[in-house]
Amino acid sequence: MSIKGPGEKPHIPLPPINKDIKPKAPEEQLTPQPTVKAPTQPGIGRGPELDAHAIATRIAILATEAKEKELKFEDIIDRVIQETGMTNAQGALEEANRKLQHEIEEEITKIKENKDLMDEAESWQHFAELLDNMNEEQVGEFINLLQQTIRTGL
Repeated sequence: MSIKGPGEKPHIPLPPINKDIKPKAPEEQLTPQPTVKAPTQPGIGRGPELDAHAIATRIAILATEAKEKELKFEDIIDRVIQETGMTNAQGALEEANRKLQHEIEEEITKIKENKDLMDEAESWQHFAELLDNMNEEQVGEFINLLQQTIRTGL
């Protein structure tokens, strides 16, 4: 129940205070309290001040990593400028990219050529296995067929 006077905030009476406090029995005082499992991320879930501290720490770590990567990127740019002999960083990176792309295309061409050779070698191996499985009569007929094909081709 609340009582409100004109222009005042409502008054809400508080419940009565219980003055009868019983001391704990000695057995209750010695029982261990259940332990609360710590959160998996340190600083998270222990209160807003610790959460803010954990976030600030993480931001500082990320900022340090970003600075290290930035320095490494500057080293890369310096190296590309030295290799290309160009003074413009953007142009040097583009030139290095073109050279690298050309090298990649050459390697892909070599791989394709090797694959063609491997396919041809595999075909010859199958042909050898086919000849090995033939008897003398079949081999003789095959040789006669080859001779006829060569004679008609000339």
